Amino acid sequence: MSSRDKEVLNMQLTLIPILVKAWNKTYSELSDIFKKYDVLSYIDVCYEKYNSIGNQGIVDDLKDYIEMQGGYVS
Repeated sequence: MSSRDKEVLNMQLTLIPILVKAWNKTYSELSDIFKKYDVLSYIDVCYEKYNSIGNQGIVDDLKDYIEMQGGYVS
């Protein structure tokens, strides 16, 4: 596993409780959303950008990403 892969994984794991709280979802509901909209892959693609925008910016961007695919999170 590369250094970047480890950092992306750390970001993904760090975001989980933040998103649960921000979107008022259970961990199971969040897992379903992640699977349906391939959120983990999207976080990987956006990793560099996410390093400079802060947690609220990431939450907002992920919400926009899901809604662009017809989903709803909060």
